[in-house]
Amino acid sequence: MLEFYSHRIEFQKKVLWICGKILTIIASVSSLCDVTTQEISADTSWRSFTSVGFNGGSGSYINNMDCWWRIDSGADDLRLLLFLTLDTACPGDKVYIYDGNSAAATALANNKCGTPATPSHYSTTQRFAYLRLVTDASVQRAGFKMDFVAAKDYSGTGCTSTQSLSAGDNIQFLSSPNFPGLYNNGKSCRWVITSATGNVDLDVMFSDIEDDLPTQCNYDKYYINDGNDRCDNNAVRTVCSQYPKVAPFTFTSSGSSVVISFYSDNTVGRHGFLIQYKSNVTETTTTREQTTELSSTQTATSNHAKVTKDSDRCMDVRLVIGIVFGSLVAVIFSCTLVVLMLVRSHNLQKKAIKPDD
Repeated sequence: MLEFYSHRIEFQKKVLWICGKILTIIASVSSLCDVTTQEISADTSWRSFTSVGFNGGSGSYINNMDCWWRIDSGADDLRLLLFLTLDTACPGDKVYIYDGNSAAATALANNKCGTPATPSHYSTTQRFAYLRLVTDASVQRAGFKMDFVAAKDYSGTGCTSTQSLSAGDNIQFLSSPNFPGLYNNGKSCRWVITSATGNVDLDVMFSDIEDDLPTQCNYDKYYINDGNDRCDNNAVRTVCSQYPKVAPFTFTSSGSSVVISFYSDNTVGRHGFLIQYKSNVTETTTTREQTTELSSTQTATSNHAKVTKDSDRCMDVRLVIGIVFGSLVAVIFSCTLVVLMLVRSHNLQKKAIKPDD
């Protein structure tokens, strides 16, 4: 009899343990998804969040979830730029993204599932984005990661004519036109950033340009040049690849100015670029390092470029080329004139000695 009661107690303990685990799982899922929408704050720095169990893309989510997130840019004049890395099982596990603070807003992504090769990009038209993940009772995959930033169009008047910007002690922003939405086709933009107290610090936070061979950049692109003019001699970087192939990078000018130029053709548009800039009173003494955007592996390394070129050298080179070219033209013209004079003199001499008939 005692042995019977002992086995019964052990059985009850196991049942209680299993029930406890089930309740823990249910409570965990409920606390993450089913009770309330999770509120997430965005700002001007890149942030991210993931679905339950994502674990860098190697984990798995839980079955039968219905999860909600609301992302707030923090201000009515700031919009959201979103990049979704997705790995869900079709057709039962789906992601929805809405352009607003609830599911009643316009859908940016509807019933999205699968494992796209590259992150999918979206931008809102106002301060909120609303995200939902639904999973069924069968296959489990990794889930999703959402990268996001709050921003607006900081392009100013640089796409109408060259815009002069003053770098100060506080961080300011510059972006491609219509950021964080897709930039416009057929644009030619130029900005000159100048510091009255020292050098200019640039922090290139984001780059997403129509993809092209980095050695050619025949489509859309933006340039960074050291100095107040743009030519090959003071080129720092040319970017023509989409997110996330171009890693964020920093740059400090050698003098007091930096030129940023942006060009788009008449076809594909992407999100462009977002740059922070401020004044740096510390003098730069390192040697010049010219960089051009290459592969994702090469750009993943630190790209802090400092150069020591006089901003007027670009004009000096052009002046020298002009002088040399002009001198060559003058020499060629003089030689041609001498030859013509010699030929004419020779012909006159022949006529003078020609015997009469």
